Amino acid sequence: MLKNTLVNASRQQKVETVAEAMIRLEPNATAENIKNVTGITQPDLDKVADDARALAMSRTERVTRARIPSRRAA
Repeated sequence: MLKNTLVNASRQQKVETVAEAMIRLEPNATAENIKNVTGITQPDLDKVADDARALAMSRTERVTRARIPSRRAA
């Protein structure tokens, strides 16, 4: 396990760090895996998990648009 380097981090820094870990670990983003990768403590993870999840989702959402040549679209 990593040393908790987030001890003096702001709440926003913790949210961003956990969100990045969620994105990297996407299929296996369990609390244990996130704690191992980031070094965050369980109480800190509990405080930021919902905001980090929302941030991770917003960063990974992609809008798929159909690409149709303009001559065929009309």
